[in-house]
Amino acid sequence: MDLSLATTRFTILAFAGLLIMAAASDCRNLTVPNRFSLALLALYPSFVVAAGGGVDWSGGLIYAAAAFSLGFVFFAFRFCGGADVKLFAAVTLWAGPTLFLPMLFYTAIAGGLLAVALWVRHKMMRAATPAAFFFVTSDPSFGKQPMPYAVAISAGGLYVALQLLMGA
Repeated sequence: MDLSLATTRFTILAFAGLLIMAAASDCRNLTVPNRFSLALLALYPSFVVAAGGGVDWSGGLIYAAAAFSLGFVFFAFRFCGGADVKLFAAVTLWAGPTLFLPMLFYTAIAGGLLAVALWVRHKMMRAATPAAFFFVTSDPSFGKQPMPYAVAISAGGLYVALQLLMGA
């Protein structure tokens, strides 16, 4: 194995590790420190150089800028958190134009599954017995509770990492 291939794989694995740490942080205390998004951005040039000419880095930059801009609008209307916007833009940079739509798909699926899991947990906590689960109503304010969406973004990013590793 040559040095550039090893460096490429190492940077992809570091990308995946940072995503897992960001998701864990969001699960633990509903925050994603900026250091995770910044580390993902800082690691990207190393990946581009090590991978050679096969990375569409300019397309990745364009997609990441568009994702950040749209995310900023969502953040302004309080549809999502600022840390989620930054993390999503950083993952979009790595996905580039080729992997953006599949990454978006897996992020959305993971987000839906996460929402269902949180809803089931909420109903189980309100039910006095397991049989009462089907009869207990949800708290109306449950829909306004924050969700650790970095988990879903990380799921989409891990798909990207897997695809990049398979192509490396």
